[in-house]
Amino acid sequence: MDIIEADNFGQLGESTVKTDKEVVNELGKAVVNVRPNHINGGYEDYTLDDIRWIVTQFQVSDQVEVLPFPGKGNINLHTYEIKVEGLCYLLQKVNSSVFAFPYRVMNGMCQSIQAQRESLRVSSVENWEPIELVPTKEGKDFLDLTDEHGWSVWRLMVKIPDSCSFKSLSELPDRDKQLELAEEIGKGLAIYSDLTSSIDASTFEGSLPGYRDTALYIAQFHSVLAGNRSMGDALALMPEDPVLKTSAGPHFVVSCPDEVYESRLNDPEVKRCIELIKSRERFAMQLWEAMRVGLIRNTLIHGDTKIENFLFDTKSLTVKSLVDLDTIMSFTWLADYGDMLRSMVNIAGEKESNPDNIQVDKEVFKSVTKGFLKTSNQVTLAEIELMFASIQIITLELGVRFLTDYIKGDTYFMLGEGDPEDLNKIRGIAQITLFERLVEFEDEAIEFIRSLV
Repeated sequence: MDIIEADNFGQLGESTVKTDKEVVNELGKAVVNVRPNHINGGYEDYTLDDIRWIVTQFQVSDQVEVLPFPGKGNINLHTYEIKVEGLCYLLQKVNSSVFAFPYRVMNGMCQSIQAQRESLRVSSVENWEPIELVPTKEGKDFLDLTDEHGWSVWRLMVKIPDSCSFKSLSELPDRDKQLELAEEIGKGLAIYSDLTSSIDASTFEGSLPGYRDTALYIAQFHSVLAGNRSMGDALALMPEDPVLKTSAGPHFVVSCPDEVYESRLNDPEVKRCIELIKSRERFAMQLWEAMRVGLIRNTLIHGDTKIENFLFDTKSLTVKSLVDLDTIMSFTWLADYGDMLRSMVNIAGEKESNPDNIQVDKEVFKSVTKGFLKTSNQVTLAEIELMFASIQIITLELGVRFLTDYIKGDTYFMLGEGDPEDLNKIRGIAQITLFERLVEFEDEAIEFIRSLV
């Protein structure tokens, strides 16, 4: 089966199709030529019989039991727990509405798994278990049902046994246990980063073009402040890359009515944040600049290091794995560390409307950082010097994204039913306030980091 020209069903460009062909040739996809007539690339209304048929395309027996998977989250909506002769698996369809490059998703996932396994053969890590993909009956890494109707990429993974996850440290009622788990999370990121550090990231194409591109976010911010209402108006600020221009272009323009735009732009709370962002633009680019001049390493990073993506041993709560490998990308591990700490140290949470309630949980910061630095074997001194700055940078970056989206009309972080109309303003101010709290904590934090080296 040829790869379909993606413009028919996704926001992919011609250059991306070529890249995906190369990825498929490398990985090898299992293309099924004989399938139930109704299961095409655009099909979404899967029955239990459909799911059983999909599972039997992998190397498992035909005795398939399909169960709902409560931990599927909001991205890969077609996720199922599968039981086959007492063994547990997770079946998942890559959500092409979120990931317009499904083959890139699988390429990054496979490279991450392979690097972890190769590193573990050289030097074992107690209790660490990388994800295991179940091959298809043709011996391929994933099942591809893509056709002219759309993308349909499926993977079957062994469910890591005797493991659990948490959405928040607060799920553990004991403070000492919370801090022990925080230290395990830091340890887990260090293990994952070390095990995958051998991958050549220089030519890797991530699954989400533009993600973590600080310069892109700042350009969108300035385009919206300028009031640009068409991509033509914003052309001077837009990236030259055609794929990136197509995917990110709509977020350079204002889409709300003039009176709403003016009201949001001139809101005193928003204006204060705008001035702070403008004064910190050079600081926000520090990770990219350090990587550009070779001061820090360019590696393949996880890209989504929220607490729920770490698995822990059910009994001991020692870290076992880092899962959800959809956002593998080329950057510095400092972005993974910074984003993880950004989300973990904010005592009040991301939707707190009272800035006075936003404070830094210093104990959590110290526990995570201690776990990371006492475990990592690959980290460099130059990277250590940027650890705390990375938390500030990722926090500031997210604040820019929320506020830009709020001013232009909430077209990226779209509001759900029942959400307040100023939710992205609240989120943006919360991140900017957290950034300010982190600045206040900076001297103490850096002194603590240096004490561990």
